[in-house]
Amino acid sequence: MATHDLVVRIGGEGGEGVISCGEILSRAVARGGLNIHAFRTFPAEIRGGLAMFQLRGSDGPARSLSQSVDVLCAINHNAYDAYVGNIKSDGVLLYDPAFVKIDDRLGGRRRIELPLDAISNEATGASRAKNMVAMGALLAVFDVPVEYGKTLAGEHFGTKGEDVVRMNQGAIEAGHTYALQHMAEIRKPFNRIPDRDQILVNGNEACAMGAIAAGVDFVPGYPITPATPIFEFLCRELPRFGGKAVQFEDEIASLAAGIGASFAGKRVLTATSGPGLSLMSETLNLAAMTECPITIINVMRGGPSTGMPTKTEQSDLKFAIYGTSGESPRCIMAPLDIYDCFWQTVRAVRIAEKYQIPVIVLTDQALAYTSQNIDTPDLTDVELGERLAPPLDTDPETFERYADTENGISPMPIPGVHELMYMSTGLEHTPKGAPNYTPANHELMTAKRFRKLTALGRRVVQQSHVEEEEPEGVEVGIIGWGSTYGAITEAIEQIEADTGVRVAHLHPRILSPLPEWRIRQFLGPLKKLIVPEENYTGQYAHFLKGKFGIKPIEIHKAHGVPFTAEELVGAIKEEL
Repeated sequence: MATHDLVVRIGGEGGEGVISCGEILSRAVARGGLNIHAFRTFPAEIRGGLAMFQLRGSDGPARSLSQSVDVLCAINHNAYDAYVGNIKSDGVLLYDPAFVKIDDRLGGRRRIELPLDAISNEATGASRAKNMVAMGALLAVFDVPVEYGKTLAGEHFGTKGEDVVRMNQGAIEAGHTYALQHMAEIRKPFNRIPDRDQILVNGNEACAMGAIAAGVDFVPGYPITPATPIFEFLCRELPRFGGKAVQFEDEIASLAAGIGASFAGKRVLTATSGPGLSLMSETLNLAAMTECPITIINVMRGGPSTGMPTKTEQSDLKFAIYGTSGESPRCIMAPLDIYDCFWQTVRAVRIAEKYQIPVIVLTDQALAYTSQNIDTPDLTDVELGERLAPPLDTDPETFERYADTENGISPMPIPGVHELMYMSTGLEHTPKGAPNYTPANHELMTAKRFRKLTALGRRVVQQSHVEEEEPEGVEVGIIGWGSTYGAITEAIEQIEADTGVRVAHLHPRILSPLPEWRIRQFLGPLKKLIVPEENYTGQYAHFLKGKFGIKPIEIHKAHGVPFTAEELVGAIKEEL
């Protein structure tokens, strides 16, 4: 059965309701039985600047953002200027003639007038509901019942009163009616999949739900774009599950409070972005030295400094791995997609608890704010992390909190639970915890702490923390990480369809410690290795070069928006 795909982009001024229009439309299209990939980008200003929402609806997989669009709905002329070049040759421009002036850049593409302002004023007596007029029209393009949109708008605007709900529902109805009369020829047929056990979430929400499923008890935090929604979600929902979320004065204080709670036996998670992670670096070292489990979700944004708070980039990898004084063991993870955000958060908390190390989960702004409908996670598959507790008959006089064990993991007593006292300090210490600066002791304890990563590295291969596709006889391979997974996967499928050439693909979920044995096995038959990354310097490629002595072909993008499959197809074909 043929797969049908429709990509719609809505563009307008920040404050004109572009994002709320897209969010309600996304939920309606998903309820209508399609797979969706919804991406948004908006200015850092509270009001003003260009805002964009792109919705891809498909009856097949919808894994990534699309560079070209079937329908551009331009609410103002700035949106037309910015995105007219992205309309496919057989695509359509929907525009309000009162605000958009057509020029030669449209070429031979089709255009349909959609007088949003006039329709809104006629239906509601005000122009501020024109975003809902656009939403009603796009419901018709996706061939989704208008009642879905009206019901969801009622839920979205319900707290603002009945008059606001009626106004927006009236605008939706008017836009839908107009589209049925003037846009029927662009409606898309789909093979719909109704009644699925799915939820529609973005990456931030999936991470927050993963934290709850992992049994997190305490979430210290400080608001920072684009990670704030994780903290807001947990402030709202975690108390229902017996946990607490507390805002502190800054990122340093939040992580310090998290270490204190972890020392007291709580499962702790915090969320931040690049500037916040930078502030946490000294305290992160304290967690490593005291061997306190803690999980940090770092939602990467464009940098450096405060950079581009509402744009995406994969540029915090080197800092996450190396960005502290001394040599400080920690685990670095990166989810592949929205569904993976849930499960990798669960695994991160489990790894932190088991190995008594800090774990940093690298998502990014694109993943954080992209929405997809995913299968409802089966919570019976959730395995909680448990710390190694000291035996009940442990002698307090001989107890060693930092005992030099085979895998580096030592028993961790909980104050008030175990009657075992020990000293916990950021200074180098003996197995008992007493400060000690002798060369022999420092070498012993450094090796003990890093032995945890060796043990974890062995488990990485055994527990399928690597996504892989390696057909026989391939000579070209791609290694990616994080949110580039969907675009790489679709690019490889397109290349095979166009050329018949197979390309191998490896996508580790744990970036440090590297699954070295698996990567060496993957590299064996290859003549070319390509590493695409959303940063300027090729940070993961440099990591691979240092570990394996290879010279990969690097594809970089540092534009603030994610890779599209089309971009990768062109770049990879050049190398083929």
